[in-house]
Amino acid sequence: MSFPRFATPASILLFAAAAAAQITPGNLIVVRAGDGALALGSTAAATFVEQFDRITPGPALNTIALPTAVSGANQPVTLQGSATSEGFITQSVDGNYLLVTGYAAIPGASGPNTAASATVNRVVARIDLSGAVDSSTSLTDAHNAGSIRSAVSVDGSSFWTSGAGSTLGTNRGMAWASGVGATTSVQIPSTLTNGRVAAIFNGQLYVSSAAGGTFGVSAVGTGLPTTSGQTSTLLPGMSVATGSGTISQYDFWFADAQTLYVADDRTAANGGGIQKWTESAGTWTFQYTLSPGVGCRGLSGIRDQFGTHLYATTAVASANQLVTVDDTGIGATFTTLATAPTNTAYRGVRFVRTPSSATLAGTGCTTSVGIPTIAPFGAPVSGNGTFGIAVGNTPIFSLYLTVISIGLPLGGGFPLSFVLDTPACTTLYPQTLDILLAGVTDIAGNGVAPLGLPTPDNTLWGLVLGTQHLVFDGAFYPSFGFPLGASQGLQITVGN
Repeated sequence: MSFPRFATPASILLFAAAAAAQITPGNLIVVRAGDGALALGSTAAATFVEQFDRITPGPALNTIALPTAVSGANQPVTLQGSATSEGFITQSVDGNYLLVTGYAAIPGASGPNTAASATVNRVVARIDLSGAVDSSTSLTDAHNAGSIRSAVSVDGSSFWTSGAGSTLGTNRGMAWASGVGATTSVQIPSTLTNGRVAAIFNGQLYVSSAAGGTFGVSAVGTGLPTTSGQTSTLLPGMSVATGSGTISQYDFWFADAQTLYVADDRTAANGGGIQKWTESAGTWTFQYTLSPGVGCRGLSGIRDQFGTHLYATTAVASANQLVTVDDTGIGATFTTLATAPTNTAYRGVRFVRTPSSATLAGTGCTTSVGIPTIAPFGAPVSGNGTFGIAVGNTPIFSLYLTVISIGLPLGGGFPLSFVLDTPACTTLYPQTLDILLAGVTDIAGNGVAPLGLPTPDNTLWGLVLGTQHLVFDGAFYPSFGFPLGASQGLQITVGN
């Protein structure tokens, strides 16, 4: 599919909810430890999520205070004030939630990261784009007597956490919580004992570490494992030393399948900053370090038609900074976007992506084997060249068409365009047909209509696609002159 197909103004819609959302896609979200009243130390500190413009330096656009006391099912979410390895933030794969971890301890509580998790639960805070916080996931058995540092999720319905713990069997390294409000979890890796920041990329779970003999970014198991005993495998090539002193990598961001950026909090002289790694023939190779003059811990990024833009939090002891740089090569210049106020510190940072979504609507029309199903194949994200629309529950070796309307929401039902001679019901079409894809179902009655999205481009972010499958069923001959069944409609929002 070529880019010009999407370039017409009428076909490009902004994600409608963004304008009214308290958290706006395209901005930066930063975790701040401390309220500024007291110096950060070993006690629990009030924690905040702040929104910043990603281009223009200045104060926070708004602030969300995470709970500091129990309220219904919600638990407090605090950080150990001086624990620089805590407070990272991630965004769910579907883009609908931001995730922060912490402790079910009120501000001022002594040493929450050394307390038993049964006494001071480890909490996952899920924040939707309206700014609503759910901190009911409060784990009694995860990261016992150790730090919880981050959490990741596909869609905000279950969570993988990373951190430390006192012994294997109490979820050192990584844990999986099966749902919102969970109180227990499953230890995932068999050997990784100290995880730093977790991530999901292309359906694979990753974690960074700098302890227990594992220094760098590792794949954990295969795909998104939910059972214990998983092997953690350091990305090939990352065992090669960079800079001097002990490698100390924290947050990381895959710009694509062959490009990885990693934050390292060593001094600039020792190689700290933002490292760029590239993959070729299965091996990752260090390219260079982008340095703001100090090390970095939090890291996020976005790639668009103008280049690769990186955002980081620096590793200085006090008044650390939120910085940005465009990767134009070694020596690229950083810009400071904000400096943490006195007695506070910036921890994790995330560029807020436009959420991707897929919603079924309308009435399906039968074939000889039932009503065709429809679903996205992969994530509807700008830059995903393998994305497609999947069809199932259809006759084998049947011709099918995928009708795609750009910029036309389907929600709640379909506009009637015209009627064909069909079994069981009237075929309903989107009123405008922008793309028509054809294919033949396989021996199981399944098929995929490829709709690879172009290289990341911000004109696609928030694009709405209305899709429907039309299935030709030879079993209806000669009863119907035009034997056609149709799936329900699928409304897809393209994320970035």
